[in-house]
Amino acid sequence: MQLYIYDLVGQRWGVERDGTYAPPAWHRQFWRRDGRYHFVVRVGGRPAGFALVRELPALGGVPAREMAEFFVLRPYRRRGIGTRVARALFTRFPGRWELSVLTWNVTARPFWRRLIRRVAVGRIATHARLKGELTSTVWHFETGTRRRRSDGRRSRTAAAARSSA
Repeated sequence: MQLYIYDLVGQRWGVERDGTYAPPAWHRQFWRRDGRYHFVVRVGGRPAGFALVRELPALGGVPAREMAEFFVLRPYRRRGIGTRVARALFTRFPGRWELSVLTWNVTARPFWRRLIRRVAVGRIATHARLKGELTSTVWHFETGTRRRRSDGRRSRTAAAARSSA
């Protein structure tokens, strides 16, 4: 968690008295379990990152999820690990998604833009969000389940195939 916060905000936040980044209340909030799913990414048995998927309030009776946090340690980046983990989570939790990235996070924005274009079924909505002094790019999209084709192989829905073309 500390490496993630440092990588994300670095000099934007100061170090706490105990040497950690972010106040203890932030850490307690992050690890709450209600409506949240925590995943540790491992490569060769070693921790390589984590993801936090959070349930959002249903809109019109349709549940939604948020990729609340997502982190891959630098030595494991650009090896397809983050893409595989994110795709696995979108497959595990099909349906409506919201994903936001701080606008100054120039590494994450292109990664998510490309990935969302590949996994989204149908329309992708994007807008800017201002929260305090932080501006984020926010994507709203849906993911679908994979169906078995008549030949037994897996294929994406027709809508998914059209949206990624």
